[in-house]
Amino acid sequence: MLPGRTPAPDAAMFRFGKQRMRRTLPAAVAALALGFAMPAACAVYGYGVGTWVFAVIWFLVLGAVGVFMAWVGWGDRDAYLAFDATGVWWWHDTSVHAVLPWDALDAVGLFWCHQESGNSGHRLVSLELCPTGGVQEPQDPVLAPLFVQEQAGVAGVPDRRYRIGIPVFALRHYGSQLTEAARSRAAHRWFGEHERPAGYLRHQDLIS
Repeated sequence: MLPGRTPAPDAAMFRFGKQRMRRTLPAAVAALALGFAMPAACAVYGYGVGTWVFAVIWFLVLGAVGVFMAWVGWGDRDAYLAFDATGVWWWHDTSVHAVLPWDALDAVGLFWCHQESGNSGHRLVSLELCPTGGVQEPQDPVLAPLFVQEQAGVAGVPDRRYRIGIPVFALRHYGSQLTEAARSRAAHRWFGEHERPAGYLRHQDLIS
């Protein structure tokens, strides 16, 4: 852990937060617009009390959805994953940039599974980080959300390790650039890409 620092200028940066914000803010605006549509129609066409009650409920529900989506998208706008000569970096909050140095890792690689059954073309991917000596207790509070205990089934990959789930939309946007950046920086620590059973990656494992 090297809190308070940021990745090197030549780091391979993958800004998931900005991609997510570009996707969620238009949807938030659409939800707010639909929320206003019903009360506006009531005012224009002079609908009765029953319709107004429904319109108010409609406005409150869609308004809340729109505000929540905008709040989440804006709050996570700085989220990123980066690789430089020091190690693997990720955005934790507005004041802490966390890093796992390469020197503190024995193995790095990717696990993946199909997003849906039937071998769909879209994949769910996670970056698996294996600290030297394993994950010890007590865990660093910044790293604790990344901790998983799961049978790896891959030689040299311990069951107790750290996992960073890559959002599907980010993987589609960055494609193989992310995989190549991780592989090239990890060098001899890279254990490759391995398919896992569907459902291995939980929603809470995603970094954004």
